[in-house]
Amino acid sequence: MVVVGLSRNKDTLESVKAALELAGGLGIKKGSTVLIRPNANTADLPPGSTNPEVLRGAIRAAKEYDPEKVIVAEKSMTTLDTEKVLKELGLWQVAEAEGVDEILTFDQMKRRHVEPKGAYSWQYGFDVPEFLESIDYMIALPVIKTHWTATFTMGLKSQISITADRDRRQLPHGQGWDKLFGNMIAESNLVHKPDFYISDATKCFVTEGPNIGTLREPDIVLASSDVIANDAVGLALLKTLGTVPKIQNHSIWAQPQIKRAVELNLGVHSREEITIKSVGAGEIEEIIANLA
Repeated sequence: MVVVGLSRNKDTLESVKAALELAGGLGIKKGSTVLIRPNANTADLPPGSTNPEVLRGAIRAAKEYDPEKVIVAEKSMTTLDTEKVLKELGLWQVAEAEGVDEILTFDQMKRRHVEPKGAYSWQYGFDVPEFLESIDYMIALPVIKTHWTATFTMGLKSQISITADRDRRQLPHGQGWDKLFGNMIAESNLVHKPDFYISDATKCFVTEGPNIGTLREPDIVLASSDVIANDAVGLALLKTLGTVPKIQNHSIWAQPQIKRAVELNLGVHSREEITIKSVGAGEIEEIIANLA
């Protein structure tokens, strides 16, 4: 059984802390090298990117375990300078203020080519930063929101940020490619999959996305060590808010990203394996009902 912690609090730092406690904590080993990856695909403000206060909360939570090093790193979309994006969003400044050991970007890092077993949707494989081999524990900070062509972008899709620009050009952006896109997203998690997810639903797009759309402000943070459970609960939340037909009118477990992730044993296989512990969310019963 996997626990997803869900917390609503106007103080985002308190939401992060409570969600982590409900989920059982990070469990980082003392002396580890910890990487925290916010969502900074573009310089669009939240929910186009991770709320800086979620990053602040994640850094503080990681430091409680006495790690050897805490690093913040990300890769923005093709053509964008990630350092500039992080600074425009205030994420760089938060990382500096919280005293992380390094702030890096994947833009110019040396990479190695991988063709993971089971990643048959990536015809040519993909390249990942060699730097990731030095990481003991990785935390992803995805945003819960819709995506105009991938249907949704959450924990599974956050893994696309470790791929190279030329790899992203393999992704089938366009209507009618849901299954292939979903399969590729799931399969990218076969290497260097994060150990924990602190998902930002302080603000969400429930249509369009990832950088524009109909805005909702649930003021919620999710926390889980399981990427499928994380994304399933995120989708259940979007259904509660009222979202696009591709999500609203279909089972979560039929979504291409989720279905392929289950096939690859990337996490839980069904709603019966998920327990939600919550504080401050009055609509929790509706969220649980939407896990179907």
